[in-house]
Amino acid sequence: MSDRSSSSHAWWKALFRLQETGLFLGVAAVLGVIYLSSARDSFYSPYSLQDMLHQIALFGVLSLGAAIVIIAGGIDLSVGSVVALSSVVAARLMRDWLPALWLGAAPPQTALVGLTLVVTLSAGFLIGVFHAFLINQIRLPPFIATLATLAGLRSVARLISLSQPIGITSDLFIKLGNDTTFTVAIFSVLAIILSVVMGMTVLGRHLYALGGNEAAARLSGLRVPRLKLIAYGLSGLSAALGGILFAGSTGQGDGNLGIGYELWAITAAVVGGCSLSGGAGSIRGTVLGLVLVQIVIKGTGQFKWGVSSTEVEGLVLGTVVVLAVAFNQRNNKSS
Repeated sequence: MSDRSSSSHAWWKALFRLQETGLFLGVAAVLGVIYLSSARDSFYSPYSLQDMLHQIALFGVLSLGAAIVIIAGGIDLSVGSVVALSSVVAARLMRDWLPALWLGAAPPQTALVGLTLVVTLSAGFLIGVFHAFLINQIRLPPFIATLATLAGLRSVARLISLSQPIGITSDLFIKLGNDTTFTVAIFSVLAIILSVVMGMTVLGRHLYALGGNEAAARLSGLRVPRLKLIAYGLSGLSAALGGILFAGSTGQGDGNLGIGYELWAITAAVVGGCSLSGGAGSIRGTVLGLVLVQIVIKGTGQFKWGVSSTEVEGLVLGTVVVLAVAFNQRNNKSS
């Protein structure tokens, strides 16, 4: 009886030490505080909840790719610039480049949108491959490689768009990024796929091993350059998908879109338990981390303090990053 009791106690102790469990309890606690406050009616209104789900889906797509790179021991600072470039490329493809292939005839909307998605996502993946090339072949640190493209890709986006927003007229394309049903479905499917990949496949275990100790992974026979290519390729792909969704949400491609979005992606991953030194974290935790951050920002903006959520989101993000990194470092030392 004592053995069974001690086993049950150990199981509950292990459960409450899980990062995801703490995040879930944190989400529940913040929701409870908001429910008991004066901001309850505005926060829990159908419009407010739908808008929050929409924002979670849009930024969640970016966060998933960033989490994979961080787990693999890297960092991707170019997420916001890839969003901007992808939105501009998608808009130009739909307005100018692809219609020219039909020689003046009106192209079918489904074909136009489908080709736009394929080309834009391929461009995002190639950007990730380029990051891997800079890291693997040129031997640049990931911070420097992606910092360079953070500035460079945004300039390319502004050149392509001539520093002007490019309007999108396709209702189908706009619906992909503006309809909460579509954005949440896309984010959910991507989160499930990547969660399975990272948690239940050989590739996922190798990415964790790479982030935990690159030298040991190399000595164990793992193909380190290929793993980095996959990690950064997935990050570029998810950022391009985010650019497509944001372009649909705003109805235009814009070279100024996505400024600071890399902070959103990295914050969600770090709050979700991803260690900046690599080898730790999960897709589930990243999703919960993003949900927690969005609820805190949205809830803060609902209080009658004379400020909106957009005015305080930078302060909240910065504070949350510091607290999350400090907590993770303390937790790693204690374990």
